[in-house]
Amino acid sequence: MTKKKLYRGILLLLAAGAFSTMASAAGSNEPTSLTADSLSYNTQTGLVTAENNVRMEQGTGHIEGQRATYNIKTQEGTVEGGVHAVRDDMQLSCDRLFAAGQEHWQAIGSVRMVKADRTFTGPQADYYPGQGDRILAASGGTITSADGTFSADHIEGWLKEEHYIGTGNAHLVSPPRDMEGGGDRMDYYGKAERPYVVLDGNAWVIQANNIARSNHMTVYLADDGTPVTE
Repeated sequence: MTKKKLYRGILLLLAAGAFSTMASAAGSNEPTSLTADSLSYNTQTGLVTAENNVRMEQGTGHIEGQRATYNIKTQEGTVEGGVHAVRDDMQLSCDRLFAAGQEHWQAIGSVRMVKADRTFTGPQADYYPGQGDRILAASGGTITSADGTFSADHIEGWLKEEHYIGTGNAHLVSPPRDMEGGGDRMDYYGKAERPYVVLDGNAWVIQANNIARSNHMTVYLADDGTPVTE
């Protein structure tokens, strides 16, 4: 196997680890580099393995871990052991990172992902770049931004749309709006013309010591920070 093919495989891991778009990463002409204490390639299985002090770089992006694998045949790759990745405005840390081709990347164990002004923390996160930057946290987690925190036992969201769905103990806290709310299910629409939250099942909202309860509630988040319930 040539270095060019090896670097291309590792580059896919870099793109997955940094949660950048695969198209832009694979199409980049920026030089790539890989360092590790040991490197092996199995010609029968197509598996490339890098171990100990692994660091991959391309342009301003890099990913670090203790072990990395990439299968040339299946286009599946992993990085394990104190994984830390950076690319553009995205930073990721986790225990293990898995990439299945270009369409599915999974971070497992103490996941912390920061993009622009939003931070996700949780035990696991699946990312689907071809589905509107869809993120799935099947084991729950917390999304933090300047507006507050959004948490639930199960979270599904679309980063580009700032649309998040939380089910199971869904909870929203917004200090700038002096508001807190929760319910069995919560839909948050951050990029709507009038941002709003839909709460279902044991829904409640508190603001300025006033509380409202209902089985179904829609809260519009006014520019002045005043929530309007329906």
